[in-house]
Amino acid sequence: MNRLDFLKEVTGSIFQTMKYVYEPFLKDDLKKVEEAAGRVLGITWIPVMKSDETLIRPEFRFVSGKPIIVFLHEEKLHAINGICPVCSNLIQVRMYDHMATCMDCDKDYDFNAMGGNLPVQKLQIKRKDQMYVVGFTDNSKR
Repeated sequence: MNRLDFLKEVTGSIFQTMKYVYEPFLKDDLKKVEEAAGRVLGITWIPVMKSDETLIRPEFRFVSGKPIIVFLHEEKLHAINGICPVCSNLIQVRMYDHMATCMDCDKDYDFNAMGGNLPVQKLQIKRKDQMYVVGFTDNSKR
């Protein structure tokens, strides 16, 4: 091994060692920054389901008195508000064709295509510990 190869190897090893040493601290700091950003933005995280729970089709759930619809799309969990943003009535979930309908507006949302003529409010959802939590902002609590 010549001197140049040796120096490259030493430099790479030093950076790799520093990465392994500082990585836990950076992860902790990232979690703290995420929590602080949530507080500043007024996001309240409320548990909606356990992480080991299986979800076969869209489900209508009440989380702290607020109606939401939880569904899987391409193996990823999604949540939308269960209130129609146009007329403020409850959205009906049709299990047999994976659609959501507002009976008053006569508009539909397709869970498979993640779209339709019914405008829905998508909610933030993430995994925290052994639960999935939904983020409600101050204006989505009303």
